[in-house]
Amino acid sequence: MIRAGIDIGTNTALMVVAEFDADGTFSVLDDVHELPRLGEGIAASGRICDDAIARALGSMQRFRDALAPYPDVVVRCVATSAMRESQNGRDVASLLSGVLGHPIEIIDGAEEARLTFLGSVGSAPTPTLMIDIGGGSTEYAIGVNGIVSFSTSIPIGAVKFTERFASERPISSAFITEASETVASAIAPYREHFATAEHCVGVAGTPVALAMINKGLASYDAQLLHGHLMQRRRIVELSQHLCSLSLSELRAIPGLHERRADIVPMGSVILHASMHALGIETVEARTTGLRYGAALAAQV
Repeated sequence: MIRAGIDIGTNTALMVVAEFDADGTFSVLDDVHELPRLGEGIAASGRICDDAIARALGSMQRFRDALAPYPDVVVRCVATSAMRESQNGRDVASLLSGVLGHPIEIIDGAEEARLTFLGSVGSAPTPTLMIDIGGGSTEYAIGVNGIVSFSTSIPIGAVKFTERFASERPISSAFITEASETVASAIAPYREHFATAEHCVGVAGTPVALAMINKGLASYDAQLLHGHLMQRRRIVELSQHLCSLSLSELRAIPGLHERRADIVPMGSVILHASMHALGIETVEARTTGLRYGAALAAQV
């Protein structure tokens, strides 16, 4: 059976197409990455803007074209923070669905965390903490053997924090401190739930971008990046460097798309602040995530 999982987020829109065998194993047929940045300006206006909608419509058309060779594909398409928080999210979902040709489900933070854990951690026998830094929210989940024992979602993300704290570059140390304290305060009530974690994985663009920079890669390579381990002290070093750069310097980093380069500095602050608050010293970058979980959970 061929299934597709689509994740429409605040910054990215991602789709994986895979062929599943009866035993649950699968082989990836296509993995499409788009950056429509639906969350642009939502914090100020409360609405998804027309330019972002136009970019997302183009993304949905490219997804539809990529699915065309698989007429019997089973699709689950989910949308997250930008659509669930914006005043016009449901209208935008309907508009995008018409172009994509499949329903778009706006999911809550708990379901987002569950599906992302399923897609990135799977049935690992070690108690694992997952940190998924999105553009508009960050999800934390812990589980073992494929079962999530606790998860939470906080309305803090790389796009939101960039618009709030990084209007000027380099980013001031005062804003970096305020952002770190905001993260620590938001997750403090949940710290005890994650105390049993023996391993930590970082999902989505920020940890993967940091892994790419740390490895000195000039372009994205999922095989080289998936599973890359980074110490918290190294993430702090990378974060300090990224926060010290101008936008033009960030966009000159090999492999970073211009609509990702500007948000990675604040994404890195969210990651190291989360690790510090939860007592985590090492994180493993995973290139899988919500889209994989959506594909695994797709129903005929």
